[in-house]
Amino acid sequence: MKILLSIIVIVCFVSACATFNSTYYNYAVDEYKNGNYQSALFYLNEILKENENVFEALVLKSKVFLKLGYKDSAESDLKKALTIDEDYVAHFIIAKIALDKSDFQTSLYHLDKSISLNPQFIDGFLNRAYVFYQIGEYEKSLADYVKAFELNPQNSVPLTNIGFIYGLIGQNDKAIEYYTKAILTNSEDFNAYYNRANEFLMKRKNQEALNDLLSAYEINKSNIDLLFLIAETREKMKDYQNAFNDYSKIIFLDSLNSKAYNQRGLVNIELKREKSACEDFTKAGSLGYFDAYEQIRKYCVKKPSLKKKK
Repeated sequence: MKILLSIIVIVCFVSACATFNSTYYNYAVDEYKNGNYQSALFYLNEILKENENVFEALVLKSKVFLKLGYKDSAESDLKKALTIDEDYVAHFIIAKIALDKSDFQTSLYHLDKSISLNPQFIDGFLNRAYVFYQIGEYEKSLADYVKAFELNPQNSVPLTNIGFIYGLIGQNDKAIEYYTKAILTNSEDFNAYYNRANEFLMKRKNQEALNDLLSAYEINKSNIDLLFLIAETREKMKDYQNAFNDYSKIIFLDSLNSKAYNQRGLVNIELKREKSACEDFTKAGSLGYFDAYEQIRKYCVKKPSLKKKK
């Protein structure tokens, strides 16, 4: 009877411990999702005080550390977690930490591990493709992006990145082909439009480039670099009034953009509006765009007229 009682007590004790850890872990998950990282850390530390080898707690704790900016602590917890279980997510997070440090070889090692543990892991292929790109292994990078697209044909990102690499190695027609595939896959892919426009500009296909830039603008109307490129393309096409409008949009978004004032001034010169041009050049100069003073000397300083002596 005493032996049976002891067994019952031990079983209840173990069960209580499991419930306790599970409850605290759920609390930690909730706090993490709500952005209360210090609270999440408290619950995770309580779990690990009881048992320092709780895999889930170590992995979640590493994610909390990452949110708090403690990358070394996150990496330490993940390495400990991997001594308990070979997990593709843990390898992937370490790979991302290494990538942030530009430690490409370490990142590649852990991405290889992550993919070998889960061959259907799309983010693993996307990130490994990016690492291969960073170290100049373009063929391997292309192969991983192709694999990522095969795993999810609704995702245009791999196609856009394939286009980027082809553009990088000078295969412009291939680049345009893959940007087009990306746009057909996802008509809201900003980067595909923007990058295809740049390829068209290199081929001096200004109208095609402008069409893509305007499509990109419909997706993101607050991108100042995009607006500059639209305005510059219009200038190449001698569409000065619309270029003026584009530079005005930039100034509306960023009233201290000295380059926009200078460029709008140059467009005003083309439109024969010298007074407005000089106002723009003066504003650009006052904001620190020193090239504007050359425009002021050229267009705004009246040379004294020479009178004949009687």
